[in-house]
Amino acid sequence: MRRLTQVALLGVLVLGTASLAMAQQVPQPVMRLGNFIEVGNDVFMKIMATADIRYHTTDNYDFDSRVRERVNSRVPDDTVVQDASGDITWAELRLGVEAKYQKNLTLYLLFEHQQIFDGNLIDDRSNTTNPGGTDVFGRAAGPENPGFHVERFWIDYKFAGTPLRMRVGADLWTLDQAGLLGDDDPRFALFADFGDIDVMAAAVIQNESQRLGLENDNDFVYYTFSAGYNLKPHRFQVDVVYFRDRFNGADTQSPVLSTRTAMGFQGQRTDSVLIMGSWSGRVGPIRGLVQGNFLTGTARGGTNVAGLPTGVAAGRHYDIFAGGVVAYAEADLGIVRPFVGFVYGTGDGDPTDRHLHGFTTLPQGEITLITGTPFFEHLDFSTNFQKRDYHCPANLQGVRAPGAAANGAGPVGNLSAVGAAALAAGSAAGSAFQCLHTTGNPFNDRVGNTSHPGISTTYANPGTFDIPIGVRVFPLKGHEITGWFVHRRIEKSGLLDRAFIVGTDPGFNGHIRKAMLNEVGGFYQWTLNPYFDIRLAGTIGIPDGGYRDLGRLADCNPSGPRQGCDGNDLALQGEARFRVRF
Repeated sequence: MRRLTQVALLGVLVLGTASLAMAQQVPQPVMRLGNFIEVGNDVFMKIMATADIRYHTTDNYDFDSRVRERVNSRVPDDTVVQDASGDITWAELRLGVEAKYQKNLTLYLLFEHQQIFDGNLIDDRSNTTNPGGTDVFGRAAGPENPGFHVERFWIDYKFAGTPLRMRVGADLWTLDQAGLLGDDDPRFALFADFGDIDVMAAAVIQNESQRLGLENDNDFVYYTFSAGYNLKPHRFQVDVVYFRDRFNGADTQSPVLSTRTAMGFQGQRTDSVLIMGSWSGRVGPIRGLVQGNFLTGTARGGTNVAGLPTGVAAGRHYDIFAGGVVAYAEADLGIVRPFVGFVYGTGDGDPTDRHLHGFTTLPQGEITLITGTPFFEHLDFSTNFQKRDYHCPANLQGVRAPGAAANGAGPVGNLSAVGAAALAAGSAAGSAFQCLHTTGNPFNDRVGNTSHPGISTTYANPGTFDIPIGVRVFPLKGHEITGWFVHRRIEKSGLLDRAFIVGTDPGFNGHIRKAMLNEVGGFYQWTLNPYFDIRLAGTIGIPDGGYRDLGRLADCNPSGPRQGCDGNDLALQGEARFRVRF
C-alpha cells in the first residue's frame, strides 16, 4: 500500500510538471494565404459557401392575357420555371472546398442544391409527387425529390520549371473573349504561358453514349484551341473549335424537341469548325470588344428517317457556312457609363437546299457564358438578350403540328421550321416555351432546327440581329443602377415563312416579319460588403411585328369558332435577389 501511494504521488508530480511546461509554450500562429488557412505542411484550404435566394414573379409571359398562364413543368427543381412563368421562391445553395499544395497543385470541389421552395417542399419529401394529380393542362404529377449534386470539380497542376499547366474536371470556363463558347462541361485542358503570349488546348465532353443506353460511337466531343497576345491595355485572341457530333443509336426524335436532349435522327453526324478572332481593350475612356466568328464544315442527315420527301435520300449531306459578329463599347464618364452592344448571326433562308447558313455555336444547342464576361455581365437578367427566352405568342395553342399538312420543307414529322419548342405540337404538350433561343444564348438557335429534311441541327436557324443599348450609373460606392433596351430580330424569314401555308394555316398571309421583340429592363444593386448584395430587377417584353404574326396563327377561342390571338400584351417579370458568398 505504501509503494502504491508513492507511485501515485510520482505520477501526479510528472503530470503536473508536464502541464506546467506546456503552459509555458507560446501558441503557434495560424498561417494564412489570402483566404486560405494552413491545415498541414504546405497544405492550405478554404471553405466556400453561397446562398442565392430569389423571389421571382411573371405575368403574360406569352404576350396574350386571354391564354391561361402555365409553367412548362411541375417539377420543383426545373430551372426553366425559375426564369419563366410563375410566382415562386427559389434558392441556389452551394457548399465547397478549395485546397492548395505548395504553389502548383489545386483541388476544387463544389456541391449545389437548386430548387423551388414552399412550406411543404422545405421538408424532406423524398419519393413523393406533386399534389392534385393531373392538372388542367393534362399534365401528370411530377416528382418532388430533393436534388443535390456535384456542380463543379477540377484538379489544376503547374509543372515546375515549365510554362505548362494542366486542368482536368468540370470548371466554369469560357473560351473566347465574348463568351460564345463556355460552360462547366467536363474537359481536359493544357495551358502554356510565355509572358505576353498564352496558348491553350482542350477536349470537352458534351454527350456520351452511356446516357442514351447506347454504345460505341454515339458521342458528342469537341476540341478547343486558343492563342492570345497581351499588349496592355489591349488583348488579341484567336480561338478554333472542332465539333464532332455522332448519333448512331435508336431514333429518339419526337414531335416536341428539346435542343438539350434530342440527339437528332439515327445516323446523323456533324463535323464543323468554328474560328473566332477578337480584340478587347481601352482607347481613352472607351472600353470595347470586337469579335468575328466563322463557321464551316459538313453535316449528314439521319439514315433511318421515315417519310422523306420525294427525291430526298436518307443520309443527306449538308454544307455548313455561316458567320457572326459580336461587339461592345462602354464609355467611362465617371458616375455614368453608357453602353451599346451588337450581336449578329447569319441566317438560313431556304430549307429545301443542302446548305446550312444559320450561325450559332454548338450543333445541338447549349448555353453560352456571354454574360459571364466583363463586357455583358450587367445584362444577365435580360430575357431578350440571353436569359431564358419568353414563351411563344399565346403559347401557340391550336397551331398546326408536324404532319397535319405538308409545307414542302420536309417530311411528315420533320416539318416545323420553328423546330425545337415552337409550332411542334401546340400548347397542350407544353411545347411553346423558349421560342427563339436557349438559355444564355444570344443567337436564335431554337427556331428552324428541323426545317431541313432528315436532320435536326441548330445550324438551321433564321439568323440573329440583337442590339442592346443602355446606361450604368454608380451614384454611390456599393450602389449600381443599370437600365437597357434590347431589340431582337431574325436575319432571314424564309424558314418561318415555309412553316406555314397560305389558305391552310388561318392567320398566315405568306410572310412573317423579321422584327420579333423589344425589351426594356433594369436593376438596382446594393452591395453592402464584399460578401453580401441585394438586387431588384425587372423587364417589360414588348412584341414586335414578327411575334404578332405568330400570335395570329394561334387560336384564342379553342372551345368555339377559331379566333386568332393578338399576341400584343406586355410580358412582365420582376425579381428580388439576396446573395451571400463566402
